[in-house]
Amino acid sequence: MDLRVDRQPFLDRARRARLTWLSNPNNPTGELLTFDYVEALAGATAGILVLDEAYYEMSGVTGLPLIDRMPNVVVVRTLSKAFGLAGARVGYALAGPAISEALRRVRPPGSISVLSAALAVESLTDLKGMRERVERITSERTRLQNELAGLGLEVRESAANFLLVRAGRRLAPVLLRSGLVVRTFPAGSLLADFIRVTVRLPQENDRLIAALQAAKTPTG
Repeated sequence: MDLRVDRQPFLDRARRARLTWLSNPNNPTGELLTFDYVEALAGATAGILVLDEAYYEMSGVTGLPLIDRMPNVVVVRTLSKAFGLAGARVGYALAGPAISEALRRVRPPGSISVLSAALAVESLTDLKGMRERVERITSERTRLQNELAGLGLEVRESAANFLLVRAGRRLAPVLLRSGLVVRTFPAGSLLADFIRVTVRLPQENDRLIAALQAAKTPTG
């Protein structure tokens, strides 16, 4: 099954759109589009192009250089992933003067708490720690992908901190009984037979591997 973005039709639709939102890498497939494609997309649309780069630190691909020459581009990021601040709910936008001013006018006062702001500042001063965390995640992502593929499961390439796995709908309840929660998708959707698993600590990933192996092993 081809779950990749259909590039030309997507670009054609963006030409007529007032706002185009592109998650890169994509969630939940993990697909990463090239800078060249993002640049072509930004040049094709007369509307606003929002680049959701929640997983940028893991992918290394960003549309940020486009902002200086394409005033319709906005890059949004979060500290929830690579910086490990999911509970703080802190994100930020990068854009040219016109869009930045428009965002400033509509941003509500006190949009983040004093504690969240302090945590964000502290995290942004520890880039070495963030890079070490990302290195651990990407290393474990490769290992987990190889282990799951070794079980005969279809695992999609991912540039994020998760993997999309074609495991069948019956496996999610089995994993839940083992205390493992995975993301599932609605019946009838293109992803109905897939689960999305987050790359975690090695011992937690080992639990997932063991549970999937046990679920796939015939009994009796």
